[in-house]
Amino acid sequence: MIEYTKDIILNSNLTLRRNIEGLDFPATMTLEDSERVIDIFRNIYGEKLVLLEDLDETFLNKLISSFALSEDYDDRSIKMAVVIEDDYVLTINDRDHVAINIMDFNMDMKKALDKSRQVEEDLDRIIDFAFSPEYGYLTSDARNTGSGLEIFVETFLFGLVGSYEAYFGLKQALINDGIYIGSESPLDIKNDIKGLYILKNIGNYRKDFIKYVRKFEEVLDTLVRNERRFRRDYQALNGIKDEEIEDRIDLIVSNLSMGLLKNLDIILKALYELKKYRALDYETKLSSNEIDYLIFNLSKKKYKDNRDEERYQFLRSYMEGR
Repeated sequence: MIEYTKDIILNSNLTLRRNIEGLDFPATMTLEDSERVIDIFRNIYGEKLVLLEDLDETFLNKLISSFALSEDYDDRSIKMAVVIEDDYVLTINDRDHVAINIMDFNMDMKKALDKSRQVEEDLDRIIDFAFSPEYGYLTSDARNTGSGLEIFVETFLFGLVGSYEAYFGLKQALINDGIYIGSESPLDIKNDIKGLYILKNIGNYRKDFIKYVRKFEEVLDTLVRNERRFRRDYQALNGIKDEEIEDRIDLIVSNLSMGLLKNLDIILKALYELKKYRALDYETKLSSNEIDYLIFNLSKKKYKDNRDEERYQFLRSYMEGR
């Protein structure tokens, strides 16, 4: 792993999406058809195919956070599965009949693309994928129709993108390169930029995807290197002393531990701030894994509103337990 990406590239996934000719997409397919799709892939992969219902929550959460599985996967009454290989994961009957996922590729998108295409070619010898001479490969999301390529890179850019204006300036510049940047923070982006962003490819109509992926790699490398420079100079640029940051960390951890924060926006703002200081090599009491665990679980859609009592109870129980 290239060290300069540490704490900047958090997750990455390159996916090729395909559907089987003659069957409805998963959003509208019947239980019986979903079982037919499962049987097709079980005949290819045997015992390597595992139904989602047989996986534990930790692994399912890993698939969700890595963009390999939809967060609302359990809202549908169809059979879904995964195939776990050493260098790729297939998700079956999620948004499309099959998604070939190359996760945690860090900066090497070209290698991830080559691997996904190799897997797709092997499957194509066995399965007749839905294809239109005019539009290309057909997918449930029209934006992916064409090549079926989907690239997600989760980045933490709190130094490079420190304001609303900087965010939209960067967003416009990336669109020109066929890359979309969106805020992943559950908070209102107009009020507070938190620094957690998703980079995604735009458009599947390109004829030369190798050239496009190379360009994506170059843009990502530039973003990472500039972010590293901004982090190095963070205190000087903002006129902040060590003691001020240490006091702020103590206050945040104390508020979380004493149960003084109940509003989701306020809780997440505090956790993202700890995440930032952690990336700057400050001791934050909570480890990086603990911060990410809390952000993931507190943001789940199962909670009813911004001040859901169950969310507050979960946080309080966790802080007391540790």
